[in-house]
Amino acid sequence: MSREKDAANYAVVFFAAVSILLLLFPVSKIAHTVRIAASYSLYPSLHYGARYTHYVRNVPDNFLLLLETDQENRALKEKVRELEVRLQNAAAAAGEGERLAVEMGLSRALPWKGVWARIINKTPADWYGSFFVDKGAEQGVAINDTVLGMEQGHAGLAGRVLEVYPKFSKVLLLTNGAASAVGSIEPEGLEALVEGKGTWMLKMNYIPEEASLAEGAEVVTSPGGLLFPPGIPVGKVKKVYSRESFMNFITADVVPSVNVNTLKEVFVVRRNLPKELLGARQAEKK
Repeated sequence: MSREKDAANYAVVFFAAVSILLLLFPVSKIAHTVRIAASYSLYPSLHYGARYTHYVRNVPDNFLLLLETDQENRALKEKVRELEVRLQNAAAAAGEGERLAVEMGLSRALPWKGVWARIINKTPADWYGSFFVDKGAEQGVAINDTVLGMEQGHAGLAGRVLEVYPKFSKVLLLTNGAASAVGSIEPEGLEALVEGKGTWMLKMNYIPEEASLAEGAEVVTSPGGLLFPPGIPVGKVKKVYSRESFMNFITADVVPSVNVNTLKEVFVVRRNLPKELLGARQAEKK
């Protein structure tokens, strides 16, 4: 037992001497490393305890800093989203301004007087049939006024006014299955009936069978049709069908001059048509 006690005492004296020497040595990387190694090997709980004490002591500050950083990030993200929305709105407004400037320039070159109207309602169930515009009787719009659309720098026939209310109107599109217009095939001037099909395509009927109709031929409104002013582009022939055995005329598909899906505004031409064209019931309303 005395030997074990002596060995323990020698060990205590040895480690105490080493500790004193380490404390007396100048602070250097080697001395610092040795100190850490000694403290970890002799008193690991004290070594980690000091580190844990440091972290625990600073937990409130770290937590508050984390909360402040999170709030700043949320505020910055919200500001970024707001700026993105403003940028999109500005781009849309700039595009609309450019489009309206072009359309206004085109309308001044037209030989007819009228008013610009914005499309305010489209019904999915009647997508190629009709839509509403924000101009009505208070702006001088009347039933059967011609409605033009602008596309690629040119005006084209979109339809006619079907119903008029004080502040808005309903437009019957030429693509509606119940709509039609007398067309003139350029350059010969042969007349035929252009009808809507309820789709984006038009159909042209009653073309004389002897007519030399080719794909790409342009169709405009004819002087023979009283509803629309003459010379308005209607569309171009896409496909010509052969004459059926029981018919004495040929038919053709016509691509409209304006795509009603892309229209945002239309130009309503004031026609001042005779009351007889409105029908007895419509004439009474006026």
